[in-house]
Amino acid sequence: MSTDQGGFLPVNTNVLVQTLVESVHAQVEERRASRELVQTPPSLQADHMLIVDDEHALERALRVSGYLARLVEVELFEPARRPAGWVPEKVAAYRARAETEDDAVAALCGDLALAEPVGKPSPDDPAAMTWQVPGPGGHVRHYLARRAIEELLRDREHPVAGDPADLKRAWVYGYLVRTCEEALADQSTQAPAA
Repeated sequence: MSTDQGGFLPVNTNVLVQTLVESVHAQVEERRASRELVQTPPSLQADHMLIVDDEHALERALRVSGYLARLVEVELFEPARRPAGWVPEKVAAYRARAETEDDAVAALCGDLALAEPVGKPSPDDPAAMTWQVPGPGGHVRHYLARRAIEELLRDREHPVAGDPADLKRAWVYGYLVRTCEEALADQSTQAPAA
């Protein structure tokens, strides 16, 4: 039996959560507190795509946290700077049924967020779109979403209705909106001049 790790170090999940996730989360919270997102993208605001019942402010905060998490990832991790190659084709399919590209992005991200596993996703799960975006991977994003939920629920006077784990979907929605923006912007810069 070979003990060769192929040049990789085994990673303890607890260490990962305590360091990488906390570092990214701290940067997201700093940006959220500073209201860095001055102009909220229309797809991020899409009220017709609300996922969390009767918790509009909480949902918006989670969407913004997911969106900002993708911005931080791109700054911190070189692989995250590559756009998700699947986005243009999926947005085009939704665009055929939507009035605007923003509506198509909102519908796509809503469907993908609802399909995303609430638990820690497997890299082999085709519904786990957090694994289909270049960067640190679906497990890191799962823990980032959980950390954001924990932060936003910490000072609440009353519990949310239903399972708090379901709130992950609002975070994933915001994360995927930013993922789509990046890929569509990259596609437009690479399009041949007419």
